[in-house]
Amino acid sequence: MLSHGLVPSALFLCVCVLYDRHKTRLVRYYGGLVSTMRNLSTISFSSTLANMSSLGTSSFIGEFPISVGAFQRNSFVATLATLGMILGAMYSLWLYNRVVSGNLKPDFLHKFSDPNGREVSIFIPFLVGGATVR
Repeated sequence: MLSHGLVPSALFLCVCVLYDRHKTRLVRYYGGLVSTMRNLSTISFSSTLANMSSLGTSSFIGEFPISVGAFQRNSFVATLATLGMILGAMYSLWLYNRVVSGNLKPDFLHKFSDPNGREVSIFIPFLVGGATVR
């Protein structure tokens, strides 16, 4: 449960950093952030992997035993839940690809800057707690 509180919070913080610089949440205005915001791109990638319950993240520790137990109890419901997890992972990767490494938007590039030290220090507890195995 701790992981499910930390990982979405880190993703929301990534969105807040982008909103603070650009004043919009529309995905079509973002793209190619890896060229101007390398630190935020790395933090966002780590949080996206944790959101997908990848191996080596704290989310995997909770999701794997739940999935195994669900398959032992009711395989149909577990299959539907697994399909939901797969679709969620696909959407997470699609969104990350579109925002971070999508088409470069030169009209908005001058407004982007990497997170400063204060913002990075806010991310550290979320990355240590949510994106690493404890």
